[in-house]
Amino acid sequence: MKASEVSKLIEKENVKDIALQFSDISGILHSLWIPSELFSKAAEEGIHTDGSSVAMVDISKSDLKLVPDPDTLAVLPPNLFPQKTARVMSDIFEPESTKPFELDPRFVLKKMMNEAKKTFGASIKYNACSEIEFFLFKKTDCGIQLLDEGEYLASPPADLGAELRLEVTENLRNMGILVEKHHHEVPHGKYEFNLAYSDALTMADTTYLIKFLLKLTAAKRGLIASFMPKPFQGQYGCGLHTHVSLTDEKKAKNLFYNPKRSNGLSEVALNFIAGLLAHAKSLAALTNPSVNSYKRLVPGWEAPVYISWAMYNRSVLVRVPPGRHMRTRLEYRPTDGSCNFYVAFAGILAAGLDGVRRKMELPEPVEEDIYEMDARQREKRGIGLLPGNLGEALAELSKDRVLQDALGHAFYEKFVEIKTREWRDFNTTVHEWERKKYLDV
Repeated sequence: MKASEVSKLIEKENVKDIALQFSDISGILHSLWIPSELFSKAAEEGIHTDGSSVAMVDISKSDLKLVPDPDTLAVLPPNLFPQKTARVMSDIFEPESTKPFELDPRFVLKKMMNEAKKTFGASIKYNACSEIEFFLFKKTDCGIQLLDEGEYLASPPADLGAELRLEVTENLRNMGILVEKHHHEVPHGKYEFNLAYSDALTMADTTYLIKFLLKLTAAKRGLIASFMPKPFQGQYGCGLHTHVSLTDEKKAKNLFYNPKRSNGLSEVALNFIAGLLAHAKSLAALTNPSVNSYKRLVPGWEAPVYISWAMYNRSVLVRVPPGRHMRTRLEYRPTDGSCNFYVAFAGILAAGLDGVRRKMELPEPVEEDIYEMDARQREKRGIGLLPGNLGEALAELSKDRVLQDALGHAFYEKFVEIKTREWRDFNTTVHEWERKKYLDV
């Protein structure tokens, strides 16, 4: 959409204010609000902001320039704010320059998508779709509690989140975004949205929009919408299973599909999976970048911790869901909602492309329930484990030149700095568990 077309849309919809949004390195969404009258100027010249206050640059060189992407403009539902508003995702540039800012997560994903085009041709499209899982909490005098006690595919009144989901899906429909299905998930108070496939950049933009709307809509109802991977010990966590594929838009061809093979998978798909498995330990730092992520990634809770693949088995790291021809895709299951969506999608693509370029051989699929195997059986099958904590994941990333190059040296260094500090803060914090365990020693 051209800036002039956006201006007409803004006038037609009587939009008064626009949130220029971007994500920081950790994946937190930030908003800079401007009056709608200044959108055209912002789109043409950009608008400066303080990057040091969102941990993206040092205070000695704090200025960054936001340039809104007109294609991402969405008019927000009228019931969220006192007057008509819109949001637009922004690219980040160096101040007084047309040079992209290397630490912009959106730029990292764009760069990797261009790498796919270099490998397969200009008409190649990297598709992504995430299963957006989230919890809803209600506030009580005793703290927060899960909204309901419904279970998988529960119906109202057991499913107390249905009304909120219907409001959000209707608002998204009015913005031209179709939620293909939504439902109550297995745990109490947990729900899921499924979207149609799109290119990975659009999907990341849209996922941030949905997260934004969910949190706003929940807050309006006195609730909390949370993407926290593991809110409670001994209960199911919250993931972001990510489906990906590569298609040639010019030839209307799915590069992951080969009808001549019994499993329907092409050599490209098999090599891509092999790349994901080869880089899985270091990739975890990008797809599961929080301390809490590794409280979810433990055996026994349908969490994918074993480095393996299968066609339909849900206890593996990578599976191939039903659907062939243009619907053939891979599902990378570890990802969770604490990630930066741009960075996670970029990391998945970088790992897969490395497998394709090096023609990595893929081990045999594991169709048995890995949770039922003992350590000896897993070792015999060559099934490894994801890192057990954020510190281990960062150590793996420090050895992975492929993912480092995909991120870019500057981004990698800043990401590791931020996450190492997070890991150090956690390790030096005294928790209630420790007081219970060690107070009487």
